Amino acid sequence: MFIDKSRVKRATHAWRRVAPFATLAVVLMAVVGLAFAQSVAPVGLPPAPAASGAPPVVVRLALQWQPQSQFAGYYLARDQGWYRAAGLDLSLVHASVAQSSVDLLRTGAADLVTLFLTDAIIAAAPPANRSTQPQIVQVMQVVQRSNLMLLAWKDMGVRQAKELDGQRVSYWQGAFAAAFQAFFSINGVSPKPIPQYQSVNLFLARGVAACAAMEYNEYHRIWQAGIDAGRITAFRMRDFGLGFPEDGLYTTSSWASRNPELVRAVRGATLAGWVYARDHPEEALDAVLAEARRAGVAANRPHERWMLRHILDSIFVPGSLPAAVGRLDQRAFASTAQTLRSAGLLEQAPEFTAFAPFQAEEAP
Repeated sequence: MFIDKSRVKRATHAWRRVAPFATLAVVLMAVVGLAFAQSVAPVGLPPAPAASGAPPVVVRLALQWQPQSQFAGYYLARDQGWYRAAGLDLSLVHASVAQSSVDLLRTGAADLVTLFLTDAIIAAAPPANRSTQPQIVQVMQVVQRSNLMLLAWKDMGVRQAKELDGQRVSYWQGAFAAAFQAFFSINGVSPKPIPQYQSVNLFLARGVAACAAMEYNEYHRIWQAGIDAGRITAFRMRDFGLGFPEDGLYTTSSWASRNPELVRAVRGATLAGWVYARDHPEEALDAVLAEARRAGVAANRPHERWMLRHILDSIFVPGSLPAAVGRLDQRAFASTAQTLRSAGLLEQAPEFTAFAPFQAEEAP
């Protein structure tokens, strides 16, 4: 990929003339914009600007699950120095079964978190009787399309959606359940719901006819367990009009209002990290596997490669406009909120402009 070095040079010179947080966001977004606007060849990101002299601001970012390629862009933004260049001393924390990322945000153990859009809308809803719950606002929408699936055994009689009727089907509860419930309603079926937890072992043991999966994760895990794809019927929720955006970056409205320049800096550096992951996938995998080793999490390169490819295709969606990257489509927001209401998981959705206040600053 060719990058106009004169434009990058002018952006770098601007670093010395403006405030550090706002400037880094501008520089990063300018460089990332150049990458998106030109070809799909690898893009080289500039070295981090010289320190302004001010000490970096400590920021804690909680990722919603254990180390894996789902978070590669954050690891690279840290390892390549983009957060540091933005004036941030940013630490990454991984949530767990015992404590979700939104729990970490609510208790003040994290300043920013990653969440699925469905979880974020529920958490950001007008509090009603939950007066102590902080209002959550979106910093950026990272994953633009759904990877949510149901996988079914063909030899247990499921080749079409209507054949799920009366079958034992396991799926995740909470906000995840909304898409599955809508899928069942659309197809006029009433399966026997079985709660699904942290594995697909019950499905592999044939204890259920179908189970929930993410295309970038469990779908490939099942294949790695020795199950050929030809034995499975795959229902992608996005093929049924239920392709809700997934991972986004969030904070509380109070933290955002106190630190708007920090929010913009985190947003720009994170986006730069994902661009770098797209253009240097093997380096991204090295970072993911190193993070997994530090956390004592079992991981293998083939699976993380599969996950990275699907995550990147869900961030930089083939055929979509470059301006869509990092932005939440208002129609997708409305559709997601309506499905949550229909599932009884949401009484009143937050206003879009209040939910995604930083998006209004940008030209679409």
